[in-house]
Amino acid sequence: MENAIPRRAVPLNVSPRIFFFVILVTAFLGPGGLRANALLQGEPEATSQESSTFDNALRQFQESWQKGTAAERKKLAETLIGEADKLPDSNPRKARGLLVASSVYVGSPQSITLIRRVVALDEKNLGADDPHLAGDYGSLAVLLPSTDVNEVESLHARAVMIAEAAKEMEPFQRVMTLNSAATFYRQQKKYKEAERVLRRAVEFADGLTPAQKSLVPQLRASLAEVLQEAGKKDEAEHLIAEPVPLTSDDTGTGSDVTRAENDALRARHYKEQGKPQEAELFYRHAISGYEKVPESGFSLAQSLNELADICHSEKRDVEAEDLYRRALEIQEKTLALTLAMNARVLSAPFAFQNFLRDQGRLNEIEPVYQRALAIQEQYLGPSDYSLSETLQMLAAVYREEGKPEAAVPLCQRALQISERYFGEDDPHVSAILNEYARNLEAVGRTREASAMRTRADRSENRKASVK
Repeated sequence: MENAIPRRAVPLNVSPRIFFFVILVTAFLGPGGLRANALLQGEPEATSQESSTFDNALRQFQESWQKGTAAERKKLAETLIGEADKLPDSNPRKARGLLVASSVYVGSPQSITLIRRVVALDEKNLGADDPHLAGDYGSLAVLLPSTDVNEVESLHARAVMIAEAAKEMEPFQRVMTLNSAATFYRQQKKYKEAERVLRRAVEFADGLTPAQKSLVPQLRASLAEVLQEAGKKDEAEHLIAEPVPLTSDDTGTGSDVTRAENDALRARHYKEQGKPQEAELFYRHAISGYEKVPESGFSLAQSLNELADICHSEKRDVEAEDLYRRALEIQEKTLALTLAMNARVLSAPFAFQNFLRDQGRLNEIEPVYQRALAIQEQYLGPSDYSLSETLQMLAAVYREEGKPEAAVPLCQRALQISERYFGEDDPHVSAILNEYARNLEAVGRTREASAMRTRADRSENRKASVK
């Protein structure tokens, strides 16, 4: 029904723009980093005044991810860009500084502009086969609009070629580069290419550190999904049901996370196959594993939500609600301990909203989304692109409660945010336009509602033509 609040599932996969963000933060802001950090240290020019101020700007920006606000990070990013611009183009530190600073602009045209500058500098200074270019090409590919299919495919192909051949490339960056390309090929229904690249990613995953080995079950699950979509059902089922083998290096928390990820993926497989008892068993195994690792808050909350879905489907609503609330509590605590990227994924409580709505407890949904919105604004600022979906969902709640006048300004704000990041006619804005139109009609602003529906139709037609 058009008037119902849209049902959403807890996201299992990160969107391409957030995926880029994950790579970027892990590569350059996380402990240890990739080989790129070597280019930020020890250069002959490091004793110059320009490099000294650059180092200071870089350090402050990196620290802001741990304790700064979105506004502070953006200001420090602007400072870092300014200091990087003072370095000569021949200094590889310049490109690294621009790449790091671009993390605050993910989803906006400015991020694309910065990454294009990084690509140009690295192509000139590092050579065509340098592993940094694989990261550059992959990053640019996931930031470009979905309509630029030819350029995106070309960038992924160049990234894959480098990633497969570069001997000095860090295994994590290599795996993530290949996985990103496979995701694109799968979206384009080029399953043969997606399968080949994913199999290579699984091979290279042998070089990951124990803490990174939790990626292996996810890669295998993606490969199984590609095989399923390509009509290779038997191969897919065999792969997903087979436990991920642990190596002698898989010890401590690394092995706990790997086992938990494998159990969670097997649980989802059984759930999709309509086998709730088997799914519940593996979800409980996964939850037990995640609980041993404090850094696994996102995955733990996800498994709790999915187990709660099973309990709810079996009318075990007391247990389901306890699991949903526990997941929500963990999500909020996780945000205080991890990078702000998780706010984009965790703060929209789709699973709990679905549960409350099924029970007719519509009045309890509103504060859940208000809290989600407050979390996003706190960690990401008032204009981050991820707020648009939460605003849209809260607006839908207000409309269903018979309060369209409260929903209209939320829709307006959501639309402004989405247009700023995606453009006026991008397919991303169509759902917001339709929600806006429904609320405008409800308050008697029919002419404006008609204009919004026309725009939504145009956006949907564009989406269909791209497919």
